[in-house]
Amino acid sequence: MALNFAMERMESATKRVEIVALGGCHILGHPISQDHSFPSLLAEMLGGEVVMRGGHLQFVRLPEHLAAVGTLRPSHVVFQLGNYEFSASLRRSVNQFKRAFGAQPTQKESGDSSRSISSSFSAAGSAMAPGREAWPVHYARVAGLRLLVAALWRLSPRHRAAFRALNEFMRQHPDTDFIFLSPFPCLDPAANALRRLGGRLLRGGLASLPNCRWLDTHRLLRPDPALFADLYHLNRRAHCALAHGLAALVLSHGGYNPFPEVVQMNGCTSPVSV
Repeated sequence: MALNFAMERMESATKRVEIVALGGCHILGHPISQDHSFPSLLAEMLGGEVVMRGGHLQFVRLPEHLAAVGTLRPSHVVFQLGNYEFSASLRRSVNQFKRAFGAQPTQKESGDSSRSISSSFSAAGSAMAPGREAWPVHYARVAGLRLLVAALWRLSPRHRAAFRALNEFMRQHPDTDFIFLSPFPCLDPAANALRRLGGRLLRGGLASLPNCRWLDTHRLLRPDPALFADLYHLNRRAHCALAHGLAALVLSHGGYNPFPEVVQMNGCTSPVSV
């Protein structure tokens, strides 16, 4: 019995963690550094490496990246999608809807939507809570945006095709764990509400598969200025907390390097209390 247990520990310890991380600017560590981004911290915690990293990824362009992921055959794929796709800017949301259904966006918003993530927030709504007299307008705007975003993600042919491609890819790679992060919280109340909705839309489109995991980042992180470098981007402390949440999820499904000493790294040695 003892020998079998020891052999199981040795076998699980030899599992190599190779991570592909795809998503927004947080994948690249903006605005702190790539070394302190949550994919890098996660890889260090698990004694593995990030073998592929891609930022500024639109959900509808996801199928274009799956072939490269399949070639690498990593142990884990982490998707951090949707942050800038759930903007509190009405103009931006309307133009996303137009593009999805083949209409021409307005001149100001046309062009490459994968441009710098910082500029994508230039038209975002105010991060401050509206005054008492502005609450009816605020709720009306958020309600309208929620309807627009829900229609886009449920009805757009490109979004539906991306979900089909992703679900089929996960079925074809049962030995890879796919971890999806909900759109991160932020300090803009309107955008935060849309990101919560975005998480439900994203999760609802994923197939129920044994190798598909979900992490609700709104349960792990709160919209607290102590966790943000600016209105929309997580700071080093939040990246650390996120990496610990991901490590706990990974270790609970597969026994990768299950030894406490592997999480002593980079000044991030214990979960951040958030």
